[in-house]
Amino acid sequence: MQKRYLLLCGLILFGIMKLGETPEGGRGVAPPSSTVSSQSAPAKLATDQPSKLPPPSTAIIRSTPVPPAQNTERAEPKFVRGNSVALRQAPNAKANILDRLNMGKRVMVLAHEGQWSRVKDDLTQRVGWVASRFLSDDEPVAKREAPEVKETVEVKPKISPSIIIQRIIAESIAGYPGTCACPYSTDRRGHKCGSRSAYSKPGGYAPICFAGDVTRSMIEAYN
Repeated sequence: MQKRYLLLCGLILFGIMKLGETPEGGRGVAPPSSTVSSQSAPAKLATDQPSKLPPPSTAIIRSTPVPPAQNTERAEPKFVRGNSVALRQAPNAKANILDRLNMGKRVMVLAHEGQWSRVKDDLTQRVGWVASRFLSDDEPVAKREAPEVKETVEVKPKISPSIIIQRIIAESIAGYPGTCACPYSTDRRGHKCGSRSAYSKPGGYAPICFAGDVTRSMIEAYN
C-alpha cells in the first residue's frame, strides 16, 4: 500500500513539473537591446543634418568652335604651254596619268602645292595635278589668233549636241600618243585593240571613247 502511495505521489509531482514548463513555441522574445537604438540614433541624426559640401558647379565651359580651314585661293585661268602635258592624279611625277593636255588648253587653277598646280580642264571637267612650269598666264599666239580670223570671215553657227559629242571624242582620241586609245581602235598591225586599249586599263590614260562618257557640262563648256 505504501508503494502505491509513493508511486501516485511521484506521478502527481511529475505532472506538476510538466505543467510548470513553458511550451517551446510560447517562449517570449527578448526585447531589443537598447544598445542598438543608441547606435542607430547618431546615424539618423547625421542624415537629418544638411550636407555642408558645396553644390556641384553648374557652369558650362563652352569652347569656341574653330572654323574649318578654307582655301582662300581663287580659281584663275591658265594655259598649257607644252605638248601632251600629263594631268596626274596626285602632285607626284610617279602618280597615275588621268589625261594629256595639249598646247593652248585652257584650265582653271584651283590650288598650289610646291611645284604642282591643281587644275580643272574646261572641256572634260577633269580635275588633276599639273607641273606648274607647264602653265602660262598668256594664251599662245597661234591659239589666240585662230579664233580671231574665223570671227572676221564667218559667224560661228550653233553646233548640235551630237556633233559636239563626236568632236569631243575625236579630240580626246587624237590627244592619246598611241594607237590603242579605245577598244574599237586598231593597232599598227590592223588588229582591234579591245581590252588592250587605254580606255580598258584603269590607272593610266583615260580617253573619251563613247557618247555615254560625255557629260552635259562637257557639251556646255565646248560651246
